[in-house]
Amino acid sequence: MCKPPTSFYERIGHERPMASPRNRFRAHDGVFFCPGDFHKVAPTGYLNSHNTTQKGHVFIDPQRAPVVKEIFTKVAHGGWSGRKVFRWLNEVKFVTKSGKPLTLGNIYMLLNNPFYHGTFEYPRRSGRWYQGKYEPIITKVLFDEAQQQLQLQRKARSESKEFAFTKLMTCGLYGSGITAEEKFKTLKTTGLTVRYVYYGCSRSKDLHCKNQYLREEELIKQLIEIVGQMDVNETDIRKRFDEEMQRIGKFNKVFLGQKKTAQQEIEFDARSYATYVLNEGTPAEKRELLGMLKDKLMLKNRAVTVEGKDEKYA
Repeated sequence: MCKPPTSFYERIGHERPMASPRNRFRAHDGVFFCPGDFHKVAPTGYLNSHNTTQKGHVFIDPQRAPVVKEIFTKVAHGGWSGRKVFRWLNEVKFVTKSGKPLTLGNIYMLLNNPFYHGTFEYPRRSGRWYQGKYEPIITKVLFDEAQQQLQLQRKARSESKEFAFTKLMTCGLYGSGITAEEKFKTLKTTGLTVRYVYYGCSRSKDLHCKNQYLREEELIKQLIEIVGQMDVNETDIRKRFDEEMQRIGKFNKVFLGQKKTAQQEIEFDARSYATYVLNEGTPAEKRELLGMLKDKLMLKNRAVTVEGKDEKYA
């Protein structure tokens, strides 16, 4: 251990400021601080030394440090979200040295803690950073890569993405809302990047909900199969159909020189129009159409069901 100077301010080379709780050096029970030592409870993945001659020393926790490194790797290189890490840790039954599982908030605190690559701030929010004398669990490169992924995920969540069927269905297991996630895959044959949208439980009412995700194409297919059997507001659908025909008529008149519209020649069929909107409509048009349904929809085990009705509709 290093020999303590006569005062903290002599140690850092500053004059002593006026005494106040905010200006006093917050050491632990009279234990002076040597740069590189760590006088706090060690974060998950490390253990505090209980040797009186090694106060402020921390050591690698051989049981948990590999898991901590795997967390950073899965986020940095696998694009995992904090919630996906949370589910994985529950599956492997990971617990801290106090015997408790990490919460979702704990996971994000862990991922944002530079302690794991060898630096720490002390006291907290003081702006004083130190290079630790302990062994880092990860490299600075891996930490930065994980931070980049987290930033991309935050940006993606903050952007208002258009998903057609969110907030119009509920989870058939626990009643949570339905959310959507998009995945991108580069095809090996053509090199083109394809976008897929998956709908599933938001887990707002049960974080451990096992309801499976359903791809948008399959969701639309199921909706087309059941829409003719559901209670619909035909008046609103007919109104929307007429508005669409008027728009087409104006387009034909202005750009094609046609004086008559095709509206009178087409027989209205609510099912056919709903099928067309589900296949070809914009996300806003699909949401509007589902808003015209009197029945409430549920998503359960990759099947769309009608609330309060027999599952033969699924």
